[in-house]
Amino acid sequence: MTITLRQRLLLLPVFLLLTVILVACDKTPDEEQIGKKITRMKKAIEQKEFSAINEHLHRSFVANDRMNAKDVKRLLHMYGMQHNKLGATILSSKTTLDTVLPGRAETLLSVVITGSSGRLLADGSVRTVTLDWIKESGDWLVRKAEWRHY
Repeated sequence: MTITLRQRLLLLPVFLLLTVILVACDKTPDEEQIGKKITRMKKAIEQKEFSAINEHLHRSFVANDRMNAKDVKRLLHMYGMQHNKLGATILSSKTTLDTVLPGRAETLLSVVITGSSGRLLADGSVRTVTLDWIKESGDWLVRKAEWRHY
């Protein structure tokens, strides 16, 4: 049986749909939930709704081994006062679920933060951000955050 060009073209949309479905199934529900939380935090920063970030942080949250949630909120407010508009561009993101400790995960991101002029903030760098997650009562929360400049 030979498949003609016309038949191949008719099968192409079906093949593309199956490919999209398989790619969409690649992530686990936990990874999807974490991805949605990252998107919500990004939007909160861009809309300068810094208090909204707290709902995604664990009660024992610590950033860069010395800052708590209030310190991070103050830092974001400082950026917000310096720039009329903030932007956060995620260049890459990879979430890995811990195979030894259930309910734990880590996300590694490359992020660029821009100010109202569209220029990079004062140091002009991309940040590598690591988020450690813990799942409590079915909800993923950031337990620890670290960021470094390239």
